[in-house]
Amino acid sequence: MRRLLLLPAPLLLLAALAAGKNVDLVTLPDRASVQLTIYNSEDLTLVRETRQIALKRGRNQLQFSWANTLIDPTSVEFRPLERADEIELVDTRFPGSKPQHLVWTIDSRHEGQVKVEVSYFTSGITWSMDYVALTDAREESLAFRGYVRVSNGSGEEYEDAQVRLIVGRINLVEKIAALAQRRGLPAPAEKSELYGELKKQSARAAFAEADARDEAAGKEIVKEGLSEYFMFTVSGTETIRNGWSKRMEAVKADGVKFATVYRLRAHQYGPRPVRFFLWKNDAESGLGGSPLPDGRLRVLRANADEGLSLLGEETVSYVPIKAPIEVNLGPDDRVSCETVAGATRRYDFRFDHRPARVVGWTEDAKWQDRVRNSRDREIVFELQRVEDGDVEHSSEMETTLFDYRTIETRFVVGPRGEVAYPSTVVRRMGASQRQQRVALR
Repeated sequence: MRRLLLLPAPLLLLAALAAGKNVDLVTLPDRASVQLTIYNSEDLTLVRETRQIALKRGRNQLQFSWANTLIDPTSVEFRPLERADEIELVDTRFPGSKPQHLVWTIDSRHEGQVKVEVSYFTSGITWSMDYVALTDAREESLAFRGYVRVSNGSGEEYEDAQVRLIVGRINLVEKIAALAQRRGLPAPAEKSELYGELKKQSARAAFAEADARDEAAGKEIVKEGLSEYFMFTVSGTETIRNGWSKRMEAVKADGVKFATVYRLRAHQYGPRPVRFFLWKNDAESGLGGSPLPDGRLRVLRANADEGLSLLGEETVSYVPIKAPIEVNLGPDDRVSCETVAGATRRYDFRFDHRPARVVGWTEDAKWQDRVRNSRDREIVFELQRVEDGDVEHSSEMETTLFDYRTIETRFVVGPRGEVAYPSTVVRRMGASQRQQRVALR
């Protein structure tokens, strides 16, 4: 097992650096804590370590090594978390004789133990999310679990790490340009040294903003310009070994109530009714503690023989607090819908007499959608239909407009029952057409 170490005194050989001065070497113990903030979109992970170190009054020397890791040495920062007014970081040096090392020179007016933070950016650490929803055999409630998988290819191992995820998109280019402007500089070229410096500053600031909103504003999403992101914190700590992937439970809710809805939307899902499970990311469902990151969601059902059936799976985009979660489970042979055409008549003809021909008319058509439910429980059925042209739509059942071209109705079909949805569609054709929209009457 390889670890990132601030090497003990026998290995540092800093006598030459001391050059006869009264300089003490600080030997660091193991990390007291470590936190990983992972941002997939830019392959950036901010690592924050805390350690208890012993300082003496006067000048101290401290060495940091990152050999065989993907740590960005220009991003390494040292910060005292205690007695900050008595501890000063004098300089940071990169000894030419020791590649992949740096040496901090620290002046201290305090003698004794202090807590310090070492932070830096590394790459090679990524995360992905997947969810499992397990329903009971009667499909009345479900157990919902979310798992984050962290893969570590950074070259460094992190023991008992707290893991945080940046979910969404941070427009670092926009932030870098703004930082450069505040310095009176033009936006730097992408591969320039200044661009890299400002990128790290921008990322730290964005992570801190997400962290502050996560703590103070109820998991609020940060929205700035083209940026839209939030911080997702995985509870507990885990050891993230180099070269390994670790799967951790991040979301847990039991007894989640959900609705089953059948939708007929030929323009979206094809000609057959499609079954959906619907619930919300809210407190009533036992969720709502945070927005949910993007991920693959699988829905399973517990069978009477203690087996499991896969009902369906879907990729979900991140789900804000109180937003719905909808899973398309595909067509269900136990529910069908047949559309039957009735009488049609045409009238109000318009003619063009040069030569004589019909150029416009009105068509009045009767339709009936017959929904059959072969299940032993009632179902909720939603029907959407897109109507092209200049249309007036009417029905004796309650109907609304989903948008200017789409009608929508919703009704209940009893167990092993049938419901007919009758409608009349009046369509103005040809030169009689005045608009491209549906009107309800």
